Amino acid sequence: MTRSNLIKTTALSLVLLSGASHASEADIYSIHFTEDGRHLITGGAGGYTLAEKVEHTGGIKIWDAKSGALVEALGDRKDLDALFGSQYGRVGNRRWGISNFKDVVMTGSYPSGKVLVIPSSLGVMDNNQKTQLPGFIGGYMDFSGKQPARIELSKINAKNGNCDPKTGFHDYVGPIVPSNNGKFAAIVVNTCTARTNDKDQQVAFEYNSDLHVMDLEKFTITRTIEHIDAGVYALGITDAGNRVAFVGRDQFAVIDTDSDKRHVVETYSGSDFMIPRQFSSLQFSKDGKQLISLRNVYDIESGKEHTLKWASGDAKKPRRISSVRVSPDLKFFAIVMPKRSLITFGDDGLPHSYGKADKVVLLSTTTGERTELEITESMTEGKRCVTDISPDSQRVAVGCKGGLLRVYDSQTGKLVWNKQNLGKKSDNGLMQVEYDDGLDNLYSMLDSSKDSLLLN
Repeated sequence: MTRSNLIKTTALSLVLLSGASHASEADIYSIHFTEDGRHLITGGAGGYTLAEKVEHTGGIKIWDAKSGALVEALGDRKDLDALFGSQYGRVGNRRWGISNFKDVVMTGSYPSGKVLVIPSSLGVMDNNQKTQLPGFIGGYMDFSGKQPARIELSKINAKNGNCDPKTGFHDYVGPIVPSNNGKFAAIVVNTCTARTNDKDQQVAFEYNSDLHVMDLEKFTITRTIEHIDAGVYALGITDAGNRVAFVGRDQFAVIDTDSDKRHVVETYSGSDFMIPRQFSSLQFSKDGKQLISLRNVYDIESGKEHTLKWASGDAKKPRRISSVRVSPDLKFFAIVMPKRSLITFGDDGLPHSYGKADKVVLLSTTTGERTELEITESMTEGKRCVTDISPDSQRVAVGCKGGLLRVYDSQTGKLVWNKQNLGKKSDNGLMQVEYDDGLDNLYSMLDSSKDSLLLN
């Protein structure tokens, strides 16, 4: 499993899409099942206010995974401003402010759990600020008070680097990756050191990357391992928090956090590190004994890698992929294959995507058989889809640009339920939901009748 192939498999989103278009108030940016699989949490746009007279409004929504009923909603622009403001944002080859709930995850289950907003990286937006290292990694809200609070890193004894941020080298936190069950997070804190060569006075920049494991239920650091590498591109952590995998400047390795034992997969000599445009996540098997990519499984203890049976036959890997999720039982992948779009300008003067919806397929790891999920025939919805798989591997959830939200049976590919998010234009970004169980039941009956006619 070479670094180049790994990055191709895991850093899948940005470079493969056709182009940027205007973000809609209805868009769904993230979707996750809760730990017990009974609910779904979606993250979307951040409204400026929460309308007092409108039920179920907010950028974060909790859905009943079985019926599709909307259970609760929270989160607006004031919450994001309280956590990040204009001072902090994601880092990369440029810096992005945080204005939506793209990075929402959940620890525990509803309603006792907490909603977390954890960006994949975090840094200071202003190059002129001397201290560049944030003292927190994101924020959280519970379902009682719904008041945002930061997840602090105050107990970490991080030293500030001496690099001038205007050079493009600066201190930052990232990658930050939660475990699939939302119980732990792997956090890399990077400090930059600038050194001048005595001979030619050229300045050399180098990062020191320290790893921290955080318990996301207690928000305490359970383990710290200093200087795992000199810059990290990709990161992953097991559900038990006892193993962390990373791809760095110098090596691709897995660390047993309880013993500091390091399983080195590959080493890279003479490499330079630059902050990537987007950080990637690595996927472990549910028991934490294997690393999973689209075509290969790497056994950590033996150091052996084997090709998934489907990939050794005639089945071909999709050429364009924007998202990959592996089922907990390792029987299939949920893959989003984006379709190219024509960017048009609407009556509002803003660019919009026009073209076929993304294709979402379930790919069997044993046979290579593909089951395509029916998303939509609309030419303006169903783009930039995201997926998640239930803990029992029985359901696949899909959320897309335009507000489409659907859940499918993973064995048959049949639609179980669907909803539609609607943006509230008058609130300039507030999300509410088209919420009518009667209509949903009617649509489901019509869909079932249509399927029966087609089968007969």
